[in-house]
Amino acid sequence: MKYKKYDLESYQIYTIETDKFKTCYFEIKFCEDIRNVNLSSRFLLTQLLQYSSLKYPTRREVTIALEELYNASLASNVSRGGYNHFSSFSIDFLHPRYVKEKEYLDQILAFLFQAILKPNIKQGIFEEKTIQVLKERIHVLLDQYKEKPLSFARRDSLEKLFKESISGKSLYGNHEQLEKITNEDLVLEYQKMFQNSRCDILIIGNLNMDEVVEKIKKIFYKPSIVLDNIPAFVENPISTFFEEKIKSSYNQTQLLEYYQAENLTDFEKNYVAPLFSRIFGNANMTDKLTKYLRIENSLCYYCGSIIRTSDSYLLVYVGLNKKEVKKGIQLIHKAFKEMVKKEIDEKYFEKQKEKYLADLNLREDDMYGLIDMYYFHETLGLAMNEDYLENIPKVTLQDIQKFAKKFELTYRYILEERDE
Repeated sequence: MKYKKYDLESYQIYTIETDKFKTCYFEIKFCEDIRNVNLSSRFLLTQLLQYSSLKYPTRREVTIALEELYNASLASNVSRGGYNHFSSFSIDFLHPRYVKEKEYLDQILAFLFQAILKPNIKQGIFEEKTIQVLKERIHVLLDQYKEKPLSFARRDSLEKLFKESISGKSLYGNHEQLEKITNEDLVLEYQKMFQNSRCDILIIGNLNMDEVVEKIKKIFYKPSIVLDNIPAFVENPISTFFEEKIKSSYNQTQLLEYYQAENLTDFEKNYVAPLFSRIFGNANMTDKLTKYLRIENSLCYYCGSIIRTSDSYLLVYVGLNKKEVKKGIQLIHKAFKEMVKKEIDEKYFEKQKEKYLADLNLREDDMYGLIDMYYFHETLGLAMNEDYLENIPKVTLQDIQKFAKKFELTYRYILEERDE
């Protein structure tokens, strides 16, 4: 694989030239400080730009155009890394060598950039009917987390723990904000995205990247130059411990415990955290949580842990009967204390290192993961595969212990099942 970055005047292009895939992928990212972004307006805008354009004003015309481009796939997305908010627009397409039309690559580029450069705006406004259709869809999407008890518990607990922080907010916004958005708001949001965001383009595939970049330079120009250095991590203050019990209509109780940390090092975030996570709660039935909660005590339906180093917290989740909550808490604490006391079998520890490095091979087959890894390495300082290969073997049990000691239990959330 050949990595190359093109530093242009108002945007950067990150490329990976590789022959591993029969398809290619282009993505345009607009990055802005999330504290300055209206989440509801921005998410609706990304959906609107994907839905139609000035050249293809209906969804049907967009679908037909994509089919004629050998079933290319257009997508939009919003995501976050620390305080960085990303509005992304991407297209998957067949490699030009499998297509008879010589202009195929030019057509792909034209289609993608038309979506963001020439939106379906006439007489200064978007089509109102399309806005209402998308609002209805987003209202449904905003409530999907309520369908399962764990997803509800996670969203509700994050909002309660991080009331004043972006860590507790949904990137889709909320119902009230969504309803208030006007057509004029969306036009202003579109202008704001281009004016105030840093723009990056990601490309992966077996392409002559110099030629592709020259093609992009001819059709895409961004007038504003934004070079903001936005923090990649949210340092939330550690709160005083509190517990909440929430009644629900679900038929299963959810026990969630949050541990917060401060002053995590880059080495801990990149290399210690993934090994800690495997040993503590994510090692396919051999981790400590699964061993104590499921195998030895048959206490729960599922359990696990999630580490969000970008927001400096560790989440433990367990789905169980409400009669077993007290015992569940005791077993979680038993598992965590063993991490703090370094009670980890050395052979098992080395085995988890080997398995983690073996999993890296699977990432080599993930086109989207590869380009994201390279991009976030360049922009947010995250590790590359070769960095993992070099540094994972260096992690010691003392590193795991030191990492565990930095975490403090600050919040227990219990979503109680309905009474019979």
